[in-house]
Amino acid sequence: MKINKFLVFLLFFATLFAFAQKKQAKAPVIYGDIPDYKEYYLSPDFVKSAKGKVFVSCRTGKALLVIDGNKYKKINLPNFTSGLDVTKNAKTAFVSLYQPNGKLLKVDVDSGKIIAEVEVGHMPRAIRLSHDEKFIYIPLQFKNKVVKVDTATMKILGEANAIRDAFAVAPTKDGNWLVIVNQLPEAKGGLYEENIAAAINIADAKTMKTIATINLPNGAINAQDVAISHSDRYAYITHIVARFNVPTTQVERGWINTNAISIIDIHKKTLLATVLIDDIELGSANPYGIITAGKNGSKLVIAQSGTHEICVIDRHKMHNKIGQAYKNEKNTNKVFEDICNDLSFLSGIKTRVALKGFGPRHLCEMNNKIIVGMYYSDVLNVVDLSNFNVKRVSIGGNENLNEIRKGDLFYHDASLCFQKWLSCITCHTEVRSDALNWDLLNDGIGNPKQSKSMLYAHFTPPSMITGVREHAKAAVRKGIRFIQFTRRPEKDSVAIDKYLSSLKPIPSPHLQKDGSLSESALAGEFVFQEAKCSVCHTGEYFTDMKKHDVGSGLDEYKGFKFDTPTLREVWRTAPYLYDGRAKTIVDMLKHHNKDNKHGTTNKLSDKDLKDLQEYILSL
Repeated sequence: MKINKFLVFLLFFATLFAFAQKKQAKAPVIYGDIPDYKEYYLSPDFVKSAKGKVFVSCRTGKALLVIDGNKYKKINLPNFTSGLDVTKNAKTAFVSLYQPNGKLLKVDVDSGKIIAEVEVGHMPRAIRLSHDEKFIYIPLQFKNKVVKVDTATMKILGEANAIRDAFAVAPTKDGNWLVIVNQLPEAKGGLYEENIAAAINIADAKTMKTIATINLPNGAINAQDVAISHSDRYAYITHIVARFNVPTTQVERGWINTNAISIIDIHKKTLLATVLIDDIELGSANPYGIITAGKNGSKLVIAQSGTHEICVIDRHKMHNKIGQAYKNEKNTNKVFEDICNDLSFLSGIKTRVALKGFGPRHLCEMNNKIIVGMYYSDVLNVVDLSNFNVKRVSIGGNENLNEIRKGDLFYHDASLCFQKWLSCITCHTEVRSDALNWDLLNDGIGNPKQSKSMLYAHFTPPSMITGVREHAKAAVRKGIRFIQFTRRPEKDSVAIDKYLSSLKPIPSPHLQKDGSLSESALAGEFVFQEAKCSVCHTGEYFTDMKKHDVGSGLDEYKGFKFDTPTLREVWRTAPYLYDGRAKTIVDMLKHHNKDNKHGTTNKLSDKDLKDLQEYILSL
């Protein structure tokens, strides 16, 4: 019997490819909200189109996909991706890598080779090309900066300031303005802060100087993306409006949480309106990517990542309705509040389209079709804007979810919530904290407290700030029942446990470039020991896993013993103390430690306190 040489070669190549995939699947997860799935997944994130081609950045797949009709090219990249943009001629792609020494890669599409790269800083996020493609803007999430890079020379030209967790950016087409999205509110401190919201910065795109800071409505968190109208007049930002000023006694009709877009008038540098994209009895949880689409950008299209849908809004009709509301009522504050609280405002103006798969994040338009990356399903969806027909398109991903990946999905999935108003990620932003005080039902009503980071929660019992739950497994199950108001099979909670247990910390932006402690932090490490902070904050996780009265309790909590939290990644969870009254570590120790119960810090100099803070923020 003759052996087909081509078949032998094909089988040999397939074996090598399978081995490479298996080897890549075992690569350790480095940090962040990216778990070690133990298997290889693409996780399509950003989607762009140019010259009839579709480009997809694959976050955990560490790859760039180029799809041209029936042709498919996979360009392997050095690390997890965090942003993507493509030149109009489809010849060059720019990709950012999510790592402490974050990089911007310039990729030649035809050859599939990285032709240039530049180190831009700690943990870059969603990148965006200027309209003339001479510059690219890169948010550095935890440095609170946006870096400007020359696309020809790949040199950094300057940076703009952000406020907290710079997450997305968009330049106007005329090249004048830069709209910067801050994911979370600035940590203000103060007793029971009742007015707190994420903000938008507008910077001069040429000089990178901040021109205006615009606060989103009270409770605005998780601001994710921004789109700009074709006229350059308006910017549209996706975010959540957390109803954190009320007890979480029910979730229906948006009592706990609503989902929105805010409209910024770029010319006037003001917030025009915040419009809810939910329906009266059905939430649109966790809005993520947003684009303008259709003729002259007549439509807004939003990826609803928690409900696995897109929302298509008639942009002109929405603006007409907003304009009429302001015309009919002279009190502009009342008009704003009425619109921001009206679950029926977009009735008849928007269409919800159910997708085939889970976890839409970013999207693009091509030939009157919306192309969406389905993060957890490892596929694309193509939605025809003329009839809303949905087609599921394979991209060679792994469509079988293992237990950790299921847990990741469930943590982000509003299907676990009654009426789909929220998911776990709504309050635990990027599986950490959202900087708000929530009045949960764990310990009665009328005592709001900060949401906690889930990093190492399963390794540092008890759970909740007051330690009211014996361990994180109990907290997961009670959260589904008393925050999302549903019941789920035990296997779903087990999957969430496995996901949360797989999380790794992000190296602190306070560390030096080589990962070592700064001179100030080294001095602070000595103060940490001398001030006896290490008595309670000890071991691998910097906690003794016990409850202590550190003198921080007020009113009914005077003399109360609170859980000792881990100090790992505490640099990203301000404000501090159970009610968020301390803006910084120095503030906490200098003004809220009168009796030295929270470390022996009263006699420390300002320098010692700053060094101590620098050490803690480096952990």
